[in-house]
Amino acid sequence: MRLVVGVDRDDDLGRKAGVPGPVVGRQAVLDAALKLGTADPEDSDTNAMFAAVNLADELRRAGESVEVVILTGDGHVGTVSDRRVAAQLDQVLAEIPVEAFHLVSDGEEDEYLYPLLASRRHVDSIRKVYVRQSASIQGTYYTLVRALKDQKLRTKTLLPLAGLFIFLSLIWYFQ
Repeated sequence: MRLVVGVDRDDDLGRKAGVPGPVVGRQAVLDAALKLGTADPEDSDTNAMFAAVNLADELRRAGESVEVVILTGDGHVGTVSDRRVAAQLDQVLAEIPVEAFHLVSDGEEDEYLYPLLASRRHVDSIRKVYVRQSASIQGTYYTLVRALKDQKLRTKTLLPLAGLFIFLSLIWYFQ
């Protein structure tokens, strides 16, 4: 059996819609997506949940045995949320015999969990889901956030750019 896995690393599903993870099964995921979409229509996790159901449906039509699950983390993204996702994943794997995963993600942040999935089973595919209107904005946002968190990149890139900006401003000012 294949498992289509959607990940809500920051637990918007639990915090905003009151739905605890893991959410297992097509109808349960659809119900959870509807609750989250109603609680926060702008949350991209809703689209990722519908995309997970869509992928599971595609795989079923192709004749594969598949189940869909949404794993939730914690508002404190990082070690705390990743451990919670890992515990939920292990719980699901104890109940469902799974050969491989298909990861459905709504952005860069959820993809940090790829090694966690790969340490337990093979990952057949990763599907990124972006809301069409904000795909470039969301991608740019996560790139900037990552750049600002990386000490080496800040030192090598942002400081020289700031220096260049100051230098050019001084030249323009004294002309």
